Amino acid sequence: MLLQDPQLGTGQPLPTPPVAHPTQAEVEPASKEDSPASPSAQLHHTSAQPLVAAADGLTFILSTGQVVLDAISGGAAVSCLGNGNAEVLETMLKQGKQMAYAYHQSLGHEIGEKLAEWLCERSDGALVAGAFLNSGSEAMEAAIKLVRQYWVECGRPEKQHIIARFPSYHGNTLGALGVGSIPSRRDIYKPLLCDKIHHVTSPQYKRLSKPGESEEEYSARLASELEDTILSIGPDKVMAFFAEPVVGAALGVMPPPKGYFPAIAAVCKRYDILLVMDEVMSGSGRVGEFFAHQAVAEGVKPDVLAMAKGLGGGYVTISAIMVGQKVANKVRQGGQWKNSHTYQNHPINCAVAQKVMEIIERDDLLSNVRARGEQLISEMTEATRDIPSVVDIRGKGLFVGVELDGSIGLKPRIAARVKEQAFKNGLLVMGLSGTIDGVQGETIVLGPAYTVTEEQISEIVRLLAKSIEEVIEAL
Repeated sequence: MLLQDPQLGTGQPLPTPPVAHPTQAEVEPASKEDSPASPSAQLHHTSAQPLVAAADGLTFILSTGQVVLDAISGGAAVSCLGNGNAEVLETMLKQGKQMAYAYHQSLGHEIGEKLAEWLCERSDGALVAGAFLNSGSEAMEAAIKLVRQYWVECGRPEKQHIIARFPSYHGNTLGALGVGSIPSRRDIYKPLLCDKIHHVTSPQYKRLSKPGESEEEYSARLASELEDTILSIGPDKVMAFFAEPVVGAALGVMPPPKGYFPAIAAVCKRYDILLVMDEVMSGSGRVGEFFAHQAVAEGVKPDVLAMAKGLGGGYVTISAIMVGQKVANKVRQGGQWKNSHTYQNHPINCAVAQKVMEIIERDDLLSNVRARGEQLISEMTEATRDIPSVVDIRGKGLFVGVELDGSIGLKPRIAARVKEQAFKNGLLVMGLSGTIDGVQGETIVLGPAYTVTEEQISEIVRLLAKSIEEVIEAL
């Protein structure tokens, strides 16, 4: 069932503030002398990017004619079916012809209802309603607002604090940046961030456990840290705990240790705190189950869940926020969900996401995710056995991190060098620095499409191992 929105069905728009019109000086372009040289009219990059001319499956063809094998689903673990899926493209065109757009506050549609029901039916009873937005950051921002609304509807407005983890990444909007804690992304915006967000240790068992400490004991210690933080804030003041089931960008792919989520969930239940799971990167089948918590949380279910990336397979920009029964009940009792975006529950986005999910289920691609993921870790471990700079290979499903030893004083950093060398060798990967504590740590992240073949996995391993060796030899 779709999570309903403010003024749904009334046809009345929300009030808007007066528009401040820019002055002439603000709209006139700067002179060439005042502007730094740039090869692109796009703002995001200050240096030229490789230009893609075409793509098919797991390959990109550049404007130079070079063919690149995609080991990270378009660059950010998104294109879970690869490029050029005829069924998805047909669905997109069909829905566009039937109905391209309907504003969700005025008109509902069966497409969004069907997708919400489909996802809820596969959540093992964890989720009962959802809404569809346009990016992972939007979904996480909505989750922050939703947990606040929940407690207000419960008559407990004093619950205003959030606890998340360090390091963590939950999106680029201000609320999501505040909940996250990667210094390089966050620090410039500190003056704008909320002061009611707190962070506890993000689990890194191999690195941070004590000698002889089991995974369960380490998890219990982190749960005690969470409890101590709750008590220091005041149990009646904490709204929610936010966590990724499998940490993505912040730690370079880090599954939780045994016992982690059961221990954390027990603390949350003890102090009446909502558990919010960020599955933006690790969900939608990436780690071998439709929902990441089904694969790693040992039966623990979230109160609120965000997902994105693979949900639309890269064909559309769609994310989801999903809720359990108690949250849905309170929001509905309050009369409306106080969140709205122009392109919320967009019919084309919902239709395409539905088709992507159906293909994954119909073609049993989750079995391939699990099998190829095991192959990737096994072959990568063997291929890098004699490369001392490779210090860890870890992951779940087709979400794998290859950790490298590298100095923070090296410019460019090791991860960036390996990523660049891999691209020269015809392989697209993600290179991340700061994957230990936001400053130290170098990791190459792999996340190919769920359709990847056994042969393609072996080629990914060969090219990445070759690239690592070449970078190390050149230092």
